[in-house]
Amino acid sequence: MNGRQLGVHLMVWSGRIDADEMALFPTISEMGYNGVELPIFDPATLDLTAIRQACVNSGLACTASTAMAPGLSLIDDERRTQGVAWLQKVVRAASALGADLLCGPMAVPVGELRGRGFTGQEFDNCVRSLQEVGAVASAEGVTLALEPLNRFETFMLNTVQDGVRLMNAVDQPSVGLLLDTFHMHIEEKSTPDAIRRAGMHIKHFHCSENDRGAVGSGQVDWTGTFQALADVRYSGWLVVESFNAVIPELAGATCIWRPLAESPDALAKESLSFLKRKKVHAT
Repeated sequence: MNGRQLGVHLMVWSGRIDADEMALFPTISEMGYNGVELPIFDPATLDLTAIRQACVNSGLACTASTAMAPGLSLIDDERRTQGVAWLQKVVRAASALGADLLCGPMAVPVGELRGRGFTGQEFDNCVRSLQEVGAVASAEGVTLALEPLNRFETFMLNTVQDGVRLMNAVDQPSVGLLLDTFHMHIEEKSTPDAIRRAGMHIKHFHCSENDRGAVGSGQVDWTGTFQALADVRYSGWLVVESFNAVIPELAGATCIWRPLAESPDALAKESLSFLKRKKVHAT
């Protein structure tokens, strides 16, 4: 696992990217992280030039994340065209930030449940939508990494097996999977086996404890996880992901009502220390 790039999601602290958040970038760099994952929920509200320069000034690379906007979707006939257009705008914003990867639950808004699993038509619509967005991503030099979420947060794409089936149907090198240990801990029989099943489709990886606390403080099988990543020769980012409990727009979607660590800084530092002790060395 040597040579791995280590990042941390800005949502450990905040769901916004304003002056206060950009002021955190030097601290994140001083902690020892190589990069920061930037949340893009509304591209029109972001000063993309200033954010990109703040990353450069801090010596941080960046990846980007998003989630499908409320009221839109990649799977419903009546909302699909708008959903595709919105996600293409997010792709272009990620490119403008200098991010070569955009990840997250992009098919339907987080928390949207229908009392059933996805249908064949919804799957087919998702394939077509991802191919359309993937074409723009490829032109922008951005890789899309779609994230399976647990059944309590979405009905669309809960397991790695479904994700692999979807990626095989999309069949574009610019589109793959983001795997997250928090969701796999809930939905998979074995996180290492799920990673091996995903194999070459893994484009991005989130390190998140089973309770969303500091990485290494809970029940996730990290030894098996890192061995499986080595087995499939994954060489992308490992990004620490958690959420600040005081972010109202995230608390409802992720059901986080209490602090998950002494402080956001403590969670980021403890997670990085654990990853380095596991010999997942950054370069």
